[in-house]
Amino acid sequence: MRVTVLGSLMVTDDGGAAMPAGELPRRARQVLAVLAARHDRIQSKDALADAVWGNELPGNHVATLEHYVSMIRRRLQPCGNAATWFIVTRSGGYLFDTSRAGLDLAELREQTRSLDALPPHGPERLDVHSSILALARQLPFQEDPYAEWAEPARTEVQVATVDALLALACAALPEDPARSLRLAQEAIGLSPFLESGYQAAMMAAVAMDRPDQALRIFDRCRRVLDEELGLPPSADLVRLQSAALAHRLPKPAASARPAAGPVTAAPAEATGFLGRHHQMEALFEPATPSVVHVVGPVGAGKSAFVAELARRAPGRVGIGHAGSAVFRLAWLRAVLTDLGAGPEVLAAVDGARPEQPLGPGELELIGTVFDGPERVFLAVDDAADLDGASVAELAWLGRRCPRLRIVLTYHYPSQVIDRPLAALNTTAVLRLGPLSADELAALGDDRTAERSGGIPALVAVATRPPEIACAVAMQIARQRTRWMREPAWDVLRLCAVLGPLSAADLVPLTGRSVQQVLASIDELVHAHLLRDEPDGTVRHRSSLIRDAIREQVSQASTAHLREQLTAAS
Repeated sequence: MRVTVLGSLMVTDDGGAAMPAGELPRRARQVLAVLAARHDRIQSKDALADAVWGNELPGNHVATLEHYVSMIRRRLQPCGNAATWFIVTRSGGYLFDTSRAGLDLAELREQTRSLDALPPHGPERLDVHSSILALARQLPFQEDPYAEWAEPARTEVQVATVDALLALACAALPEDPARSLRLAQEAIGLSPFLESGYQAAMMAAVAMDRPDQALRIFDRCRRVLDEELGLPPSADLVRLQSAALAHRLPKPAASARPAAGPVTAAPAEATGFLGRHHQMEALFEPATPSVVHVVGPVGAGKSAFVAELARRAPGRVGIGHAGSAVFRLAWLRAVLTDLGAGPEVLAAVDGARPEQPLGPGELELIGTVFDGPERVFLAVDDAADLDGASVAELAWLGRRCPRLRIVLTYHYPSQVIDRPLAALNTTAVLRLGPLSADELAALGDDRTAERSGGIPALVAVATRPPEIACAVAMQIARQRTRWMREPAWDVLRLCAVLGPLSAADLVPLTGRSVQQVLASIDELVHAHLLRDEPDGTVRHRSSLIRDAIREQVSQASTAHLREQLTAAS
């Protein structure tokens, strides 16, 4: 039997058949996950219940916990007994016994420990790093990304993965700088504050005779360190910047650019599209995987991003929308229409049966649309709603069409964990965060950054009449908090009415525990609705959202909240 927690929770029996772990109740899955995170260590029932429920313990948490453990055993080991159950009862508690069931997290930890016994620069270390990457393509416990009990394991896996990526990037640099660059960029994606990732990426870019790309990598590092940590780049990184400047190549004329490359962007004033230069550039990189996920919360500009892709590569981008499709393959028909497919190809799509994948003959015919000499993009907006048959068809096309790059947009990686789209996993995930002040400078209005918070949907309405701007802002706030825990909206409302607040201020005002308030703050910052301040408080990122929420609070309520805040302090 094997349990997988790196990525989605999966359990397979001795023959490799999937067991119904996903059918367990959420609390039962959490019990299993906590035991996996702390495998081979006895967890008392009180400690286990505290991890799962926190301050919201059920009336008889011991009995409830025993019920869930019994359920896990019955569902996952229906023919098991006390001698074979991998969740073992011992000393009044439970432990996950990895001698009775394999666990990918335990294997990764063993691989990481084995590095300590190996020579510093031996080839054996590279083999171990490769094994670590094979195991750790995703962080563990994706269903509980903010759980306190999951954080140590997630950090441990992240560190091991970044170390492996950078070790392999360094080894690949002399013979395969393109692979070295890809590995370094993956490391940056996982740990954006680690300078060694940027250093490895810059060295690879210079080795590939791409000094301009090396300088862009340096600039990204400089901005991240300055905006997030208030630190300058190290002397080593500045020296690399100087080396890249010394070897900078002149830009080729437009006529010399290969046909398959990106089209130069028009000015922001002409196109209405701002920023996203690095994400757009990544789509045209030869080393980028054939499947690219573009993620960001509501209003992050995902639809505008794929529309801009179509503008930069005219005639080579087809865009479909899965979210609003009534006909199952409406997304594919829209893509093929954009790419100028003939009537025979469209007829093959129109004749498909509902809920049944297209056959090999139809797929071979459709694949001819993507078989030209240039790279072709198949973009699916709102791709989280794709069904299993559509995902299988995309996977087939991705494997059989070497010039095809599939671009999928949706809100968050956690959104697709239990959906068919999870089968189209990739190492290329482009996250669309807020636009920076530098990117917004092209608009020539200093107020836009403060009003919109860099959220693209709000940038578009920042100068519109207040009633329109506030309506859009309220919609963005509601949509981005829809999946969050209950205190989140209260925190957002209190910060709108009272200004910057600390967790200590928010606990008495919300009547929630410190853990609940901090969890909501983390979610709101992650959703780019609040931003951290140096003094430990949080404040609204967008004044439009702040004002829209504040308008819904009466003066009497505002006065009462201010009195509460004064009394609490």
